[in-house]
Amino acid sequence: MTVELPARLLADRLSVALAVACAIAIEATLARHPGLPPGAGLVAGALLLAWQWRRSKRRPVRIAIGPDGVAVQPAGREVTVPATGPRARVLGRSVVLHWRDADGTGSAWLTPADLPHEVLRAIRVRVQARRSSAAR
Repeated sequence: MTVELPARLLADRLSVALAVACAIAIEATLARHPGLPPGAGLVAGALLLAWQWRRSKRRPVRIAIGPDGVAVQPAGREVTVPATGPRARVLGRSVVLHWRDADGTGSAWLTPADLPHEVLRAIRVRVQARRSSAAR
């Protein structure tokens, strides 16, 4: 089964919101201390947003679920990469996939807000099966 992912995952949207909140909190703190230079919050927020943008360039666009595991197709690539290695995790009803290919490593946190329940369950089953077979 192959599943297309939404344009922006919930985890990506939340990390952008946290970067903006971080910038606002730093600027508000610096405004209370007149001797400190203004703008450090904006710089911190810009760095966090740049990191998130760079990370989103490796975000998977498609997931292939098969009997031997889960594979992802990173953005800009035509091949799928196995994503149920030792760093893949099940976190409650969500799943964190991790992959490594020639371009580096990547991860994606898939939540019920991103995929239907049946698809997430199929991914969770394969990640858990892979982890239990690796533990032996």
